[in-house]
Amino acid sequence: MSTESKRTRDAADLQDLLAGMEEEIETAAVRNETHIETEDKLRRERDYAESVIDTVHEPLLVLDRHLRVENASRSFYDTFGVTDHATIGQFLYDLGNGEWNIPTLRHLLESVLPQQSTFRDFQVAHDFPSLGHRVMLLNGRTLLRSTPDTERVLLAIEDVTERKRIQDDLLRSNEELQRFSYVAAHDLRSPANTAFRDLQLLVRRLAGKLDEEESSILADAVESIQRLSALMQDLLALNDAGIAPQQPKLIPVKEPLEIALANLAHHFAESGATVTVSELPTLMADRTQLAMVLQNLIGNAIKYRREEDLQVRIDVVREGPTWRFAVSDNGQGFEPQYASSIFEPFKRLHGLKVPGSGIGLATCKRTIERFGGTIWADSIPGEGSTFYFTLPA
Repeated sequence: MSTESKRTRDAADLQDLLAGMEEEIETAAVRNETHIETEDKLRRERDYAESVIDTVHEPLLVLDRHLRVENASRSFYDTFGVTDHATIGQFLYDLGNGEWNIPTLRHLLESVLPQQSTFRDFQVAHDFPSLGHRVMLLNGRTLLRSTPDTERVLLAIEDVTERKRIQDDLLRSNEELQRFSYVAAHDLRSPANTAFRDLQLLVRRLAGKLDEEESSILADAVESIQRLSALMQDLLALNDAGIAPQQPKLIPVKEPLEIALANLAHHFAESGATVTVSELPTLMADRTQLAMVLQNLIGNAIKYRREEDLQVRIDVVREGPTWRFAVSDNGQGFEPQYASSIFEPFKRLHGLKVPGSGIGLATCKRTIERFGGTIWADSIPGEGSTFYFTLPA
């Protein structure tokens, strides 16, 4: 081969090599640009996530799969009095000289979370050396990523110490109020009954000897004492509904209903009311207390009836894990805005023109809630009402 031909071939090979290098450089540049764009995107996403975490009112921690702190919200630092330097990168249980090494928290993160991926509103009480006693609501969730190595744990910590203190204070106050009302009602019942008997005796002895005004005054006094005696009795019933031991056992609902209807027999005869009953189940309940609830609801239907014949219907249907009771009537009804307030003690929609203390429905509510159920009402004025309550199946 001539020298010229060799030079030509070498030049061609060099040109091909340079072209290949240029192509590789261009490809590398594109890859680098893509890599830079990806890094920028990840940085923006991380900055956004961190800004969200810092904005959240609750203390938040982001943990890696080894439970080391990757990020923490500003609220966490402020609430627990720590710095980012002493937090980021630290093993959770080592934070604050081990004050986060809480057995319940360890169980949630190491046993519950791997199985369920989340836990919600788990209450934990703990004595922090630096903060004192704290009550916290913990919420945790596993943040799934493309590989197990990139999984993260989001831990939300709500300090509810003050809320719990207020709740406990209210509970104690309520218990004290219940004890006071019981003692007051119990102690006042005896003198009220004595006054009522004395007034009845006075009415008999003075029959025909008083003028119209004096007779009216005496009748008002008798009526007032009667209302007071009924109020004392209802207060005792309301208190018993909250503290009386329940004796649940498997009973046919027919039994407490028959007790309620027997106790109301005189009122049925007087009002001409009729009762229609659906098929009734057998369930776990306290016979006496369920009879009291049914008697109150049916008795109210009779008390607040209209001029036309009263019709009361009792239906019981199964709804998942509960039995739903419905006591319906075609009576006076009430305005829908009172559907909740009528279950409050002493709430009366008809004033003194209808006898009663306004405690019956409050007693029903307390009893049903102790059974583990709920109670509510619907009504159309002038057409009737339906009172619902549920009991566990």
